[in-house]
Amino acid sequence: MKKGISLIVLVITIIVIIILAGAVILSLANNNPIAQATTAVYKQDKVAVQSAVNMFLAKLMAGEKAAATVTAGTLGAPGTATYTVGQYVNQLFTFGTGVGNVGIALPVYAGGAWGITSEGVVTLTVGVTPY
Repeated sequence: MKKGISLIVLVITIIVIIILAGAVILSLANNNPIAQATTAVYKQDKVAVQSAVNMFLAKLMAGEKAAATVTAGTLGAPGTATYTVGQYVNQLFTFGTGVGNVGIALPVYAGGAWGITSEGVVTLTVGVTPY
């Protein structure tokens, strides 16, 4: 009786390992978790900024008992987007937690640009990709 593994068992084991390694590599290449996490951060930050802008404008409208209008433009420093609510005419959106600010710090990304439409929808573009 011989002890040890046969050459056939060894070759079959190596083939199975190569097939599994190939499946894992293909899985990671087509489903990049780092890129998905980055995209999720961009989308979550956009939702947070949109929510803060909505709350800011809602508080002003409630206090002034007037409708808000938004002029489309860029957000951040320097921003060009303005809002008008009652006595607040053509005011720039300023971000931070101080009095008169939107109430949230605007996240900064390399190659990123924040904006807002005339309907009040916040936009984020990083590189050439809109989120």
